[in-house]
Amino acid sequence: MKQRSILAISETKELLKKIRKELKDDYEVITFNNFLDGLDMLRESDFDILLLDENLTWFTFAEAMRKLKGIGKDIVTIALISEENDEMLNDVREGEIYNYVVKPFTLRDINRIIIPALNNLELLKEKRDLERKLSDSEESEEIVGQHAKVKELKQIIEKVADSDLTVLVNGENGVGKELVAKEIYKKSHRRKKNFVTINCASISSSLIESELFGYEKGAFPGAVAQKKGIIEEADGGTLFLDQIGGMDLKSQAKLLRVIEYGELRRVGGSRTIKVDVRFVAATNEDLEDAVKKGTFRKDLYHRLTAFPIEVAPLRDRKEDIPLLANYFLNKIVLDLHKEMIVLSGEAMKYLLEYQYPGNIRELKNIIERMVILANNKVIDVEDLPLEIKMKSDTIENRSITGIGPLKEILERDVYELAEVERIVIASALQKTRWNKQETAKLLGIGRTTLYEKIRKYDLDRRIIKKDDSYDEEDYGDEE
Repeated sequence: MKQRSILAISETKELLKKIRKELKDDYEVITFNNFLDGLDMLRESDFDILLLDENLTWFTFAEAMRKLKGIGKDIVTIALISEENDEMLNDVREGEIYNYVVKPFTLRDINRIIIPALNNLELLKEKRDLERKLSDSEESEEIVGQHAKVKELKQIIEKVADSDLTVLVNGENGVGKELVAKEIYKKSHRRKKNFVTINCASISSSLIESELFGYEKGAFPGAVAQKKGIIEEADGGTLFLDQIGGMDLKSQAKLLRVIEYGELRRVGGSRTIKVDVRFVAATNEDLEDAVKKGTFRKDLYHRLTAFPIEVAPLRDRKEDIPLLANYFLNKIVLDLHKEMIVLSGEAMKYLLEYQYPGNIRELKNIIERMVILANNKVIDVEDLPLEIKMKSDTIENRSITGIGPLKEILERDVYELAEVERIVIASALQKTRWNKQETAKLLGIGRTTLYEKIRKYDLDRRIIKKDDSYDEEDYGDEE
């Protein structure tokens, strides 16, 4: 292959012909008019750029990209679209596609996108390497915590692990439901076989059946070869069904048969296939309510809830936050080959007061972000993300610049509207780190109005010139 190679996939043969003609002098170009065939080619060979046309019979951009990401290749995808409408652009965004080109296009049009994309490829490879490092570290993750609820969770896992009971793990997003499933797997007699995961909510109802049960050659257009489903791939091991509430009723019925009888049929097939799989499911939904609404089968619900496990949200086990924060901190520092970093006591106080709507996953992401951006060996309050400082309940050490300590403000009686307005504006300015545009949005006023209020209450003299006129660059137009 030439140094730069392009894979183009479209069901429109004329478009592929045009792509070959336009790009063949500058790139090595290989084209396919079937997405699944193109996917097989990508598994076998490396490409720099993927040109992916909107005309894919069985896949949206988002669905196609989920398939592509599963291959794990470093490639930059560019969408080829006919019209920049909201629906199409939303599909491009959901698929996390690098950029798009509107058809018809010229070589100049497409090079305008490809050249920066090639420059971006090295960044993508660096990001992929970092993700692999973090993914490898996750393989050795354990359930961390000393709270009574965590100790109880570990005891339950020990008891259920070596059986073949179907388990349902309940809990909010980010609490570590998959980690619980992996612990069950690692402590079971199936640990030498596969642990396979599928997110039932991320795959459309038209595709999940073929993903779970596989399909026979010719079962539907594009099924050019027989394919095993992930249930067969998990044979002898454990299958983790994340977000099981997102599965459609037809697939639920077939799944129930596999759980109860250990047998399945591929899509388009007539042969019954025997499998030996341990099922662990997870949900953040109220499945009992889904049964009442008719969106989840009652018989499957009862089969899954024979052994339910509840994972507590992080806000209910806050005493574990220091343990978790330092656990993630040490792992991430090691994975990124950075010098040892510590969290200050004041920073930890803010971390303890935050509510963590994203639970343990959010805490890990916060620590990771701070480690990457850290310039010193101590992570202090000023290094915390803005959402932590804005939503923290800690007030003892907080002060509003130009107004005074927050604790004193809250303790005194304030009846003048002007004083209340002054406090609110000053607080908003501080929360946005004096970003005037963001402050105006936060307060729901125009920037002109904001600057007038700042001047009126003497909150920031830096925007006032010596002749008492507004600084034109900062002032701007009212939104």
